[in-house]
Amino acid sequence: MAWALSLAGLLPLLVACIYAASPAERWLAGAIVFELYAAIILSFLGGMRWGRALALDEEGARLIEAVIPGSLGFAALLLVPVWIPLAVAMTGMGFAIWLRRDAGDAAWSMAFRRLRVVISLAVLGLHLALAVVLYLRLPH
Repeated sequence: MAWALSLAGLLPLLVACIYAASPAERWLAGAIVFELYAAIILSFLGGMRWGRALALDEEGARLIEAVIPGSLGFAALLLVPVWIPLAVAMTGMGFAIWLRRDAGDAAWSMAFRRLRVVISLAVLGLHLALAVVLYLRLPH
């Protein structure tokens, strides 16, 4: 079930990326929706860490660490109207950092870490695809 839901969770990013690459005049809407969803998922990753820290009775640094992904996603959203390529880079960076943290964290099960690696690599690939679309669409 976790695999099915995680794969389904990729669909909003995929559809938004396809819309951004479409010839429609409102292509920017696809990029904005992509960033909104990416920020939501970063917050979700932070929430998972928060819940794990509470379940394992961890405090301090683990709880502080748990709020970083959501804060990074929020900061990226603030950049969307200013310069969307930087926002895409920030959320992509957030996914890469938290993939690295979670993949090496023995407190997560091996099955969960495998799931995180596969899904996060797909998310990072979609970030790269959107970055290429933006590069081709925006003036240099």
